[in-house]
Amino acid sequence: MILLEILLGLVVALGLYSALFAARVERAYPPRGRFVEVDGTRIHYVEAGPAEPQGAPIVLVHGASGNAGDMVASLMPVLSKRYRVVAFDRPGHGWSERPSEGDISDPAAQARLLHDGATKIGLDRPVLLGHSWGGAVATAWALDFPDDLSGLLVLAGATHVWEGDVAWYHRIVATPLIGAVFLRLLTVPGGLLLSRASVRGVFAPDAAPEGYAQRIGLPLLFRAGHFRANSTDSGRLREHLARQSQRYGEIRVPTIIVTGNRDKVVWAKLHSYALHDQINGSELIKLVGVGHMPHYVRPDVVIDALERLARRELPRAGTHVVEPEAPVAIF
Repeated sequence: MILLEILLGLVVALGLYSALFAARVERAYPPRGRFVEVDGTRIHYVEAGPAEPQGAPIVLVHGASGNAGDMVASLMPVLSKRYRVVAFDRPGHGWSERPSEGDISDPAAQARLLHDGATKIGLDRPVLLGHSWGGAVATAWALDFPDDLSGLLVLAGATHVWEGDVAWYHRIVATPLIGAVFLRLLTVPGGLLLSRASVRGVFAPDAAPEGYAQRIGLPLLFRAGHFRANSTDSGRLREHLARQSQRYGEIRVPTIIVTGNRDKVVWAKLHSYALHDQINGSELIKLVGVGHMPHYVRPDVVIDALERLARRELPRAGTHVVEPEAPVAIF
């Protein structure tokens, strides 16, 4: 009986702590942009740019476990001096709602929603960047809406099927009942315990910028709804890519692919190199010694590629190797 009371007390305490944490995080990291409604779903986006922007507008799509803040903190400050730049929260991430109907874990479904949102806010044939999981969204967008893009930049993109299992916590979240308990009670303490090591792992072998988690609003991830969306997306991605990756030869949008050759999150050879082989006329930029976050470690290379596409220059077809140099500080 005493043990049962202790367990009950622990459950109540964890549930209360998680609820209070979510409320505190939402106050600390409120929406920093605006919303556009697409088919009844509110999509959050951050926009910046000069009064008279140059070239094509630029759309930035973040990866897994993140939100638009990842792009706002890295690429937007420089790009927005000359171009109209919009960074979206993917559906269910950050402050974007997630549709209750249909399989929104399909990158093509997310691409459709963001494409319609971009059209609604007046983005005319933007250049599209997708990082990591966002690379799957970006390639789906290029496949399904090719006439609505001026260029495509796939940044360390997850584009092909890989071997091995997904992370253990994604499997737990997908388990009926157990997943609901995990989300309500353990996501917050577990996330806080592991987040620092996770950030180090994502940036490795490069060092994560000081204050990265706070600057992008990473703690938003540990809210139950956001964590569920992220786990569902990650857990189902392979099945969607098994179909989508068969179509990459159809992409005719001017395409630049940027990847670090020491990326241990999304393996360059399996994803970026294979994508380059499938897209005729594409440009592959290999960053020697760089991991999964080139937009923080070599923002100069990423920004140059985006600006060339925004000026509607054709990609420099073929493979280009960029040797390491001193990291560029962006914070």
